[in-house]
Amino acid sequence: MKQIFNTAIFGFLLLYSCDHSTKIDVSNVTPGIQVSHFDKDFFSMDSLNLSEDLSLLRQSYPEFFRISQDDEILFDRYFDTQIRELVSYSDSVFPDIENLNEELFRAFQYFYYYFPNHENIKIYTWISNFESLDPILISGNTILIALDMYLGSSSDFYKTAPDYIRYGLDRKFILSDLYYYYFSSHIPLSDDNSLLASMLHYGKIHYLTSKILPISSQDVIMKYPKQKMDWCMQNESDIWAYFVDNRLLFSNNQQNKQRFIDDAPFSKFHTTFDGDTPGRVGQWLGWRIISSYMKNNSEINLLDLIREDDFQKILRESHYKPK
Repeated sequence: MKQIFNTAIFGFLLLYSCDHSTKIDVSNVTPGIQVSHFDKDFFSMDSLNLSEDLSLLRQSYPEFFRISQDDEILFDRYFDTQIRELVSYSDSVFPDIENLNEELFRAFQYFYYYFPNHENIKIYTWISNFESLDPILISGNTILIALDMYLGSSSDFYKTAPDYIRYGLDRKFILSDLYYYYFSSHIPLSDDNSLLASMLHYGKIHYLTSKILPISSQDVIMKYPKQKMDWCMQNESDIWAYFVDNRLLFSNNQQNKQRFIDDAPFSKFHTTFDGDTPGRVGQWLGWRIISSYMKNNSEINLLDLIREDDFQKILRESHYKPK
């Protein structure tokens, strides 16, 4: 069921952002979300009354049927043994879907604390049958979570994937992925092609995600194994010195983005310790700079941060200086 939604990105900057203090009480915040589980209902249809049940399903899940789907295609999906195997395995990983519902509710309490005027959001889980490499699909105020992309790194379904990709295919990354994809879809890339601009673009996304998920550790938000996250923390000043000394920050060389921004098993410093590094280290360093910027400019709220596109100003006013 490819191309499920028509693209309809709404104006993120219409949101209002509250104070960005981490010590906040969200117990009285009611998040405007609706969570539904499409494949739970789809595969619960009566095989003897598929046409009738499918008609009811179209009414319950109109977003799934905006693009006309021939009944025969949907019937094939219903009887597809491979998809049913994925559904069964997913049910074993998510035996109590209410736990996921509660996790989403708590996370969106923080989201609606920071963005109280945001319109309601619809969240659907489904089994994608690996039709997209992206585990989270965003379209306007609709979020689609592919549960078969979170079955655990040891799952045989992922045996052909590289280790660094397999590592992230775990349910503990659902929420961090959700906000990564959400903010990525609503914060456009800058026309500035420098490495610094890319670093701070993703730095914003990781920073915003960390505000919505305040109890999540850096390694979860970055999808790093703990030892690689520890490596970053222990070598932060050396990483920064490398970027500065090699004049990488204001370079427009696309190879530098491939080395330090793009997803990869490790970052390419061209040294003997490259294997110890995680990929996307430039994104993590951008997050550190953004964190310093927000810490040293307490009058700036999250909406101000999203709007600010002067990356040299952010760097200058961050007073970033790792120890």
